Amino acid sequence: MLLHKNIIAGFIGSYTDNESEGIYRFNLNTDSGEIEELHLAYKIDNPTYLCLDKENHIIYSSCKINKKCGVASFKYYKETNNLHLINYNLSEDKQPCHVSIDSNNSLLLSSNYHENKMIVYNTLCGIILNYPFIDKHSGSSINPERQEKPHIHCSIMTNDNKYIISVDLGIDKLIISEIQNNKLIQRNDLNISFPGGTGPRHITYCKSKPFYYVLSELTSEVFAFKYNPDSDIILENIQTISNLSEDYEGNKSGAAIHIHNNDKFLYTSDRGTNSLNLFYIDSNTGLLKYINSFDCGGDSPRDFRIDPSGKYIICANEKSNNLSVFSINQSNGDLALLNSFTAPSPTCIVFD
Repeated sequence: MLLHKNIIAGFIGSYTDNESEGIYRFNLNTDSGEIEELHLAYKIDNPTYLCLDKENHIIYSSCKINKKCGVASFKYYKETNNLHLINYNLSEDKQPCHVSIDSNNSLLLSSNYHENKMIVYNTLCGIILNYPFIDKHSGSSINPERQEKPHIHCSIMTNDNKYIISVDLGIDKLIISEIQNNKLIQRNDLNISFPGGTGPRHITYCKSKPFYYVLSELTSEVFAFKYNPDSDIILENIQTISNLSEDYEGNKSGAAIHIHNNDKFLYTSDRGTNSLNLFYIDSNTGLLKYINSFDCGGDSPRDFRIDPSGKYIICANEKSNNLSVFSINQSNGDLALLNSFTAPSPTCIVFD
């Protein structure tokens, strides 16, 4: 398969309890915004979240294999649709809900919502090595149905690879750790507490500025932080803003949060309103301004991604089994729905 310069490869993670069979690959035409092909790239159970090492053409995935769960790695090539298994590491009874890779492509972070585990694996050319670091949280919060115990939802390395940040929906906390003398140390003096019932879910950051943003699931709010790595407060909360319009009073369910390549537009998704939401980022202060909400083009926008060209958002609507494609107005960030494409139980999207 010969890919032209206007074709970008994307991969879809999914739940496999319905029609999905694993990880899918698609091609996005950045001239037209059309999704031109959809192929099963690798058959595997519940690859619900993916991350990419683009430099080495490696995909990491959560997974379930023979009733055990953990993480797997695959080699991919732009010219072929299939993924090639490198290895897997299975140590859990339920699959992780999030995986991420550090900027050096040497550490893989796995977050397990159900089992209260944040696992850090060393990697070597895509091989997920044994003897990982394992961290657990403690506590609970005020929502008896969702916060009866810790539920680690997302873990990432800071952009300077100094700290590990884990957001825990179950205990309303952001836990900060670091690796010292080959040990994973939880820095309780640096942890951040959210108001009871917030349910922090995902975190992202600007590439060019020291600003981090956490999206909550239960209250659908965005918390803005300034990153001060050499301070006693390394994440300073500078703003809390609703993810939805001020007059909305219905069900809230924040899902995904991503920043445009230009570091000017921040987008979120909410499954309570089936919406994608646009904020402007003040480049000097990091403060957000809510601009508008857009219908997601489906049901339950669990994840979305901005393509590498910065021209499109692809939204994964889990319950309606479709990808919706939006064009991005490059001057003001507004979204316009272009088309929709069938995909079974999509839960995550990544681009090469």
